[in-house]
Amino acid sequence: MGDLTVPATTHPRTTAYDVLIRPRRSLVRSTFLSVVFSAVPLAVALVWVSLPLQLWSLVATVVVAIAALVGIVFVRLGTAFIGIDPTSVVIRGVVTSDRRVARDRVHAVGLATTYGSAIERTSRELVAFDAEGAPLFRLGATVWGEDGLDRIVDALGVQVVEDRRPMPAREFARRYPASRAWYEQRGPIVLVGALAVVVVAGLLLLETASLFGN
Repeated sequence: MGDLTVPATTHPRTTAYDVLIRPRRSLVRSTFLSVVFSAVPLAVALVWVSLPLQLWSLVATVVVAIAALVGIVFVRLGTAFIGIDPTSVVIRGVVTSDRRVARDRVHAVGLATTYGSAIERTSRELVAFDAEGAPLFRLGATVWGEDGLDRIVDALGVQVVEDRRPMPAREFARRYPASRAWYEQRGPIVLVGALAVVVVAGLLLLETASLFGN
């Protein structure tokens, strides 16, 4: 889901663009199915297990907060788009703010194929650069699809540099460090990991104290 640009100053509309790209339908469908058949049963199970420990109110609060965040992300996924008109590129991302980039600032486009833990599972990344070589925005085929990236490249009509050799995602991040979105920075990752550890440790301590108390 990586995309990075400068902030937009106006709210984008989806009705007057020469090219309009939406997130992959399969991504929206798989996200919905994951929430319905995985997240919901897990949340119900957590609340049910917490009832004997008199922690149900705390667990329910956490579950409701997480559900609200998931709902926001799902709504953003359903309304996300990339619009290109003669003067600008407008991006409404999934977990990033609405942004607008003047089309004449896009000087070149770089395409790269990346992979995570397994080289068999690759994904293309698009990074747009200005005349000085600074990244303007980054888009991934995981969200926008291979065909979506091809349509963006064709619509921009600028110089394209493509590295067809698959590279690890970490190497891509080192090569284009300024293109990383906020959620790919080390700070947010460490913060989320620390919060998860604190929550799990707190639940384990409370459960242990309850068992010894009985």
